[in-house]
Amino acid sequence: GKRASMQSVAQVVMEQGLNPGKQRWALRTHLVQFVCLVNELGPVYDVLEKNNLSIGTLNRIIRRCSHEQPSDEWPRLTSDGSFVSRFLVRNCDSYLPRKRPSPEGEANEDPVRECPLREPLHATLNHTQLSARAPRWVWDPEIYRTKRWENANIVGDILGREKDLGRFKTFTQGQPHVSMVTPRWRRQDLNEWDHTPRDAMEYRPGVVWVNSEVWAAPAGKDTGWHYDYDSHVILFQVKGSRRFRVQEPQSGALEWEPLEEPFKQPIDYGTRWAKARSDVGERTYDTRPGSVMRVPNGWPHKVEYRERSIGFRVASWTQCQALSMWLGQRLCLLTTRLGAPRLCFDDEGYREHGRYIALERGEAAVGV
Repeated sequence: GKRASMQSVAQVVMEQGLNPGKQRWALRTHLVQFVCLVNELGPVYDVLEKNNLSIGTLNRIIRRCSHEQPSDEWPRLTSDGSFVSRFLVRNCDSYLPRKRPSPEGEANEDPVRECPLREPLHATLNHTQLSARAPRWVWDPEIYRTKRWENANIVGDILGREKDLGRFKTFTQGQPHVSMVTPRWRRQDLNEWDHTPRDAMEYRPGVVWVNSEVWAAPAGKDTGWHYDYDSHVILFQVKGSRRFRVQEPQSGALEWEPLEEPFKQPIDYGTRWAKARSDVGERTYDTRPGSVMRVPNGWPHKVEYRERSIGFRVASWTQCQALSMWLGQRLCLLTTRLGAPRLCFDDEGYREHGRYIALERGEAAVGV
């Protein structure tokens, strides 16, 4: 009733326990509020894409949407296909980007930190070049000669190093501040009802979120073909060798596997998996210690471990890209969990089958 509407959904769920009816009410309320939040961002998208959406504007949008409550009908996402495509499908135009100037006053002559990236990049750098671009622990093999790393088989986040990474322009995408917290869409300790519109206040202008992962595995590991929603990612080869096999988007060389229940794999938002039909047009890059590899946002690829290997992956997201990931994840997980009309803009149909083009031309309905 009135009292419940004044509380946060998370509070109600905590007080009432995990009663299925209350849980479903909580998730429906969140869906209504997150759809509202996305719709309200449409008119200010040009400012958001520049990562300059003010906290005041964001707060006003959140306050309006936090009062929204479920009705008998599912909430409707905006019919502005161009906005939905640019924001949610193309992750703030970082997928197949247009040519853009570098941030004001900054000539970007370093292809390692080019943003947005338009073609795959593989470079081998010496220690001087590497030390100017990244902290030593992401590239120096001498650090990993201990017994702990001899037979390591680890894939996982490296937490608490955000400030260290933020000292290097390689990772900051021209933003002046680095967040010290893990992006909410990557947190596996949160239940779906723990995400609320108020959390959007974390995504401040001029801030970049940085995440690092270590990938240590024996020869023979194979990631399989997939694409990711990674707007700005740099891969460092520390020890061993890996082969990156890369296809251009929409190549037709891959058979994509639909993900029916994404709410069971929330951390995989933005990733879709495929099997190869052919290797026509495939590009191959072999990394060695000192190699830096970059795969553009949305380009299908697979990684084969040619020998025991240690490498690091460093990703970053601006205000716009972070909101795109978090809100896109919310729409996808909530609609599929509730049985509402599916709003998963990371589905292969949008990128690999080119539906984003139809959205931007106004030739396709949103969310159908």
